[in-house]
Amino acid sequence: MRRIRAVVYGAGAMGALATRLMTEKGVEIVGAIARNPDKVGRDLGEFAGIGRLNVPIEADAEQVLATRRPDVVLHATQSFLPEIKDQLALCVRSGANVVTISEESLYPWSSSPGIAAELDALAKRNGVTITGSGHQDSFWLHQVSALLGSAHRINSVYGKATWNADEYGAAIIQSKHVGETLEQFQESMASEHRPPTFGGNLLSALAQATGLTPKEWKTEISPVVADEDRYSNSIGVTLSKGTVIGYADIDVMTTVEGPTFTFEMSGYVFGEGESDMNRWVVKGEPDLYLDNGPVPSYTTTCTQWVNRVPDVINAPAGFVTPDQLPPLRYRALPMHNYVTPGALA
Repeated sequence: MRRIRAVVYGAGAMGALATRLMTEKGVEIVGAIARNPDKVGRDLGEFAGIGRLNVPIEADAEQVLATRRPDVVLHATQSFLPEIKDQLALCVRSGANVVTISEESLYPWSSSPGIAAELDALAKRNGVTITGSGHQDSFWLHQVSALLGSAHRINSVYGKATWNADEYGAAIIQSKHVGETLEQFQESMASEHRPPTFGGNLLSALAQATGLTPKEWKTEISPVVADEDRYSNSIGVTLSKGTVIGYADIDVMTTVEGPTFTFEMSGYVFGEGESDMNRWVVKGEPDLYLDNGPVPSYTTTCTQWVNRVPDVINAPAGFVTPDQLPPLRYRALPMHNYVTPGALA
């Protein structure tokens, strides 16, 4: 069987790490796409720090996809479906499967059902698959679904995850309102258009995976305030005690069948000794607990993204969300060994 041909769409920090991971697992990277003029023209391998691959980073996505004919596109540009709809459609029309780390793509049927349905129909017409993956695929969806499968009765589910906004650059820092006073934060929340929360997509996916029916939703936003001075590497500023350093989205979903689900996701600038975490508590018969300890979510976003490549190639055509895919598995061999025979014809 031949090697999988891939294009990296979004040559940023995530794309760079995914480039190394794919190269080490035998994927043939045939193209790379970015808009930043400082990146265009550079060799992707040199950009990723793994040595020359003879794959230039290019700005013309349509030309790259049309001439390189990838089996799969690893997509990493923006978080929400309205922002990336045209990019995904371009990939699909070129005949490529897509694995995106757009967080809303984990389960867009609750937040952007019209766009999801349009992309689903387009993918089916072109015989390819769109899948959302990343850190939330295993840590928030499949691990939690497996835990719930060991319960006789569920009364409530509570999950809490944290991530270090300082690892993701200045644009993310700005979006988390880092550096604002509490008064400025309250004003921002009152005037700002709020996109869907990632927790809302996750809880919808968990409801789908467990066969429960969502009934009511509630979302709260809570600022995270520095309890001591801390330095942000992304913006090169010391944030003083009492300053907003990020915020938490707290989503609550009640279901027709009774169980209540709550997910609290906090993104902020970490201080010394803090690390990402993923903890879940299930109350029922019996009570159940999941704690992953310190979680390197920056890295696991990319490892799960890359490990989904064979699954998206094997999946039926359409917009297939991870709750419809098997749990992620370790890939010891080159990736093409896990593809269904004939799928790479």
